[in-house]
Amino acid sequence: MTVRRDDALPKLAWYAVIDRRADTCDAEVGRFVEVDPTPSPRWIISGMWSGDFVAGNFHTAEHLYGSGLRVDDDEVVVSTAHTTIERCVYIRDGQLWHVSNSLSVLLGRTGARLHPEADHRRWSESICLGVYNYVRQFAIAHPRLEVANQLMFEAMHLDAKGEPAYRTHDVPHTFTGFSDYISQLSDALRSLWSNATDPRRARPMRAVSTASRGYDSPTVVALMQPIVGTPLLTWSSAHSNTRIPLLVQKLMKTELSNDDGSDIARLLGARPKHLDLDESQLPAEIEAWFWASSQTSPELVFHSLLREADAHDVPTVWFGGHMGDGVWAVDLSPMNLTGQLWRGAPSGFSLNEARARFGVVECSPGFLFSRSVTEVHRVTLSDEMAPWRLSNGYDRPICRRILEERGVPREAFGWGKKAVAEDMESPQGDELRAMFFERTGWSKLTETLYRDLNLGYYLSTRAITLVEQRGSRTRMMMNPGRSDGKHRLARFADLQKSTFLMASGWLADRYAKGKD
Repeated sequence: MTVRRDDALPKLAWYAVIDRRADTCDAEVGRFVEVDPTPSPRWIISGMWSGDFVAGNFHTAEHLYGSGLRVDDDEVVVSTAHTTIERCVYIRDGQLWHVSNSLSVLLGRTGARLHPEADHRRWSESICLGVYNYVRQFAIAHPRLEVANQLMFEAMHLDAKGEPAYRTHDVPHTFTGFSDYISQLSDALRSLWSNATDPRRARPMRAVSTASRGYDSPTVVALMQPIVGTPLLTWSSAHSNTRIPLLVQKLMKTELSNDDGSDIARLLGARPKHLDLDESQLPAEIEAWFWASSQTSPELVFHSLLREADAHDVPTVWFGGHMGDGVWAVDLSPMNLTGQLWRGAPSGFSLNEARARFGVVECSPGFLFSRSVTEVHRVTLSDEMAPWRLSNGYDRPICRRILEERGVPREAFGWGKKAVAEDMESPQGDELRAMFFERTGWSKLTETLYRDLNLGYYLSTRAITLVEQRGSRTRMMMNPGRSDGKHRLARFADLQKSTFLMASGWLADRYAKGKD
């Protein structure tokens, strides 16, 4: 295995060409990618795992956040996070395998681009379908090749003949009760953090988190603050993304606008900081990375978190709250309980490229033991958890017990499902907007018409839902209504797709052969 470091690559990005016929593996790595410190390196990694760092056995570890590649005897193993937030992408060209953890780098190095006529929303959103049902292939434009592939949760093992096998390395778990579950969860988090901060790393990692007034992210702060030790920098949004007017919220007898978890973070010993909600002044180079991962909403609200991480010369672990709704809720669906990691929204997935660019590894503890979700759910419904069950439709007794036992008042959190990221179809910053109108067939007028029509569809279907669910505050808060207009509008024009293609193509151009 040969490894070349290239500081022009995104900080945590890596790209490898594997030739099984010639038995070679040539890798290029960004500034923050860790490389096997032995004289003849066998692995590269952008992340952390449960195990000894120098041994480099992330390819068979029970827990892995991030991604890596390892030459192991007669196999080459491509390992991605044991979540549905991260992914690797690859293109097979005969006996050559082009593999990366960055779509922009893969497209640039291979000379491919996303096919302009394909439905990219389908594979982008399919991560919600779980580890067995997500769409693996997507269409590309290339002189000879037609498809690229995405890989999530599983490891891809290439044998000596260049044939792939896909394997999971999770381990079934059982829990005798709440204390046993929290003990095993904390042990796993301590092992991950020990790996992330191992002094034998070239760059030991630092940590940040987020906190809302819901359940999942403050629970993660409560779990991680004692493990990290020093006050954990914790980001919060001063407002939620709700479009429901205050008058309607009063009629619903709920408050959905305030999602600021700063006070909760402070109670837990963390160091709170507010996200910058102004996206209009984002430089084009920064905003483009948020649009370049997938055809999903870009979660620009987290730009200040990622830019702060970029200011440090070490990688940042972002301890987030993803997957909490699929593991800790009382009312899990039969699909949730299959252990396939089925999710209701693709949140987090759109930040793949930005995380690689700014040097951030995503770690949501909710994914730990999530394949043993029936065991976790048995704890949730157990008699010992009755004092922390509210039976109100938005109910996560494991989270509530953790937070209340750490001194957070019952009334301070978990009384309404909220979110901070907004659904977007086109650039928000002035610089990228100017580039978008210059490079696509869209204008400010057509963009405005599209947005207004889309919003009209949303408000009309949401109003119908509110009428249908009248009398039930819980159902009104939790039911998203009928599908919004963008899927209908996409048959005629797709603003979000145009943004995705423009951003991914622009960044891919940077990594075309001969450009670095």
